[in-house]
Amino acid sequence: MYELVICSTDGKPLKRFDLSRAESARRRIVIGRAEDCDVRISSPAISRHHCAIEPDTDGDEEWIIRDLGSTHGVEMEGVKIAQADIKDGLEVRIGPALLKFQAAHTRVAADVAREVGEGR
Repeated sequence: MYELVICSTDGKPLKRFDLSRAESARRRIVIGRAEDCDVRISSPAISRHHCAIEPDTDGDEEWIIRDLGSTHGVEMEGVKIAQADIKDGLEVRIGPALLKFQAAHTRVAADVAREVGEGR
């Protein structure tokens, strides 16, 4: 179960999306600036239907992120990619947005550590 965190260019979290419903239904999630997208990012550098998170029917991983023929592409570590396996900690850039994928257990552990640290 993953959470998608959309961050600004400097890495500041802007929006969070729980992907568990899509995962349980094995449903494709489209990211772009069009109104019919599941996740909307309003930026002229983002294509109307930029990329999708979808079940991996061919590989070892359960989920992939795939470029949908966007103008500016999907980048991972500064390199344009057609698709990538989604794993805990994956970061990809589309336009000015940084997309980070976190496993639910990673988020829970970080929240607990932060609360314990604040309680000192």
